[in-house]
Amino acid sequence: MSEEQRIQESEELSMEDFAEELEKTFQKVYTGDIVKAKILELNADEAIVDMDSYMDGILPVADLVYEGEVLDELYHVGDELTLMVTRVDSAEGQIFLSKKEADKIIIWDELQEKKDREEPISVKVKGVVKGGLRIGYKGVEGFMPASQVSISYVENLEDYLNMVLDAEVMDLDAQERNLVVTRKAIEKKQAEQAKKDVYATLEKGTTLTGKVVRLANFGAFVEIAPHVDGLVHVTDMSWKRVKHPSDIVHEGDIVQVHVLDVDPVRERISLSLKDVAGDPWNAISFREGEVLTGKKVVKIIGSGAFVEVADGLEGFVHISQIAPKRINTVSEALSEGEEVNVKVLKIDPEQKRISLSIKEAAQDAIIQEEEENIKSYTQDSDAIGVSLKEAFKGIHLD
Repeated sequence: MSEEQRIQESEELSMEDFAEELEKTFQKVYTGDIVKAKILELNADEAIVDMDSYMDGILPVADLVYEGEVLDELYHVGDELTLMVTRVDSAEGQIFLSKKEADKIIIWDELQEKKDREEPISVKVKGVVKGGLRIGYKGVEGFMPASQVSISYVENLEDYLNMVLDAEVMDLDAQERNLVVTRKAIEKKQAEQAKKDVYATLEKGTTLTGKVVRLANFGAFVEIAPHVDGLVHVTDMSWKRVKHPSDIVHEGDIVQVHVLDVDPVRERISLSLKDVAGDPWNAISFREGEVLTGKKVVKIIGSGAFVEVADGLEGFVHISQIAPKRINTVSEALSEGEEVNVKVLKIDPEQKRISLSIKEAAQDAIIQEEEENIKSYTQDSDAIGVSLKEAFKGIHLD
């Protein structure tokens, strides 16, 4: 062997040794391995990743992005990912990877961390099943009980189909592949924070827009902020007498309310509908001594009757002012809903009282009728006198 051949063989051996040594510096991977990789290049079909190997790491977008996720919003060049090796192609020098397959293994550790921290996750509603919703999270299917869908009553679970909801991990079992989540817990926290914010800033005298969410015999509950309700007592619903809140409002109505009181300790907010409309006492159009006709009796009590004299204004007729003769009970002469004529005896704006009389209104009507009869008679007499004068005109008596 010539000297030149020996030198060439020595160089070839050195190159092989170098390649072997270089290959030793790269990690060897096999199908099923979980590896860390950094994104080098990102395009619409795949991501090229560096996984410290002499072969290219290929991550198809279909194995990276879940339904509803946007690639460019979630991933960028330089991001480090945890991936599973799905195939090694030595001939082509490529390693194929999947984030979704890796998620199926590491997701349970991630979910446990989320549960421990009470950190929300975004789940997609995939279906409605008995007792709740079937949800999905990064390839893992789970369950949201109907009682945990919302802090409010849910009438139709179908409304949530295909929606993406924030939820907390409620129960978790990695061995059984069991995941139970709650949205109600998040809403409760939001409601508590909303209450704190409202009670910290809300002031008496403020006028707000709210939604009627519930009616009771004693009033209406109006939502003035998410999950924050105030009560409009039945006496504060209108200036006129209200028998039931449904006479004024219905569930779902959007109304303007006036804040009467805020009690952070008892977590109570008192509201008023009537104060927004304005006090009718500031716009009284009648005066004392005036007779008002066709007014409705709205309530009868032992001592008399209340009569609506204007929108939001009531006056009181004492039993002694109902009839010209003595009566033992108000119902002998009046019934609720009946229309009557009343005379205004006294207006007391400070006490917000109006005294009325049906008896005096009737007496005034009689007097007025008599006066009109006398006037009519006088006019008729004058007319007769004129007629006689005309009849005897030209006749002379000697």
